[in-house]
Amino acid sequence: MKKFARVIIAVAALVLCFTLSACGNKYVSHYSAMLMVRENTSNKASVSFDSFSGTYVIQLKNKSADEVFINYEATLGEGNIKVYYDFNDEKLNLFEIETNGSVDGKTETFTGNKTIYIIIESDDKCNDGSFSFVLEKSEK
Repeated sequence: MKKFARVIIAVAALVLCFTLSACGNKYVSHYSAMLMVRENTSNKASVSFDSFSGTYVIQLKNKSADEVFINYEATLGEGNIKVYYDFNDEKLNLFEIETNGSVDGKTETFTGNKTIYIIIESDDKCNDGSFSFVLEKSEK
């Protein structure tokens, strides 16, 4: 009887762990990387790597009702990466960067106290990349 109770408790604990962890994020990172350095606060994020393959998700948070935009910069030594953003449940293309490429710019203006997702996706193995995203208040 004790063995049966332990099995039931273990199964319930596993189900609870998987249920709680699966509901937390809208997008999930799954990647392999070498020498990857990441920084992510509520209003800025950066990632640099020697090699990368997969999907990496960043969350930025507009903590006020102010209008904001994302200022971004990226460089890539080798490969092809597509970067998307999601603000109102719509995954939109932000930019694409290819071998020996660099890009900088800013997004449209966002309003509201919401999370903004940045999704970095590679087609295959990429080398020598650096990406930076900063949430800034819109000047009016």
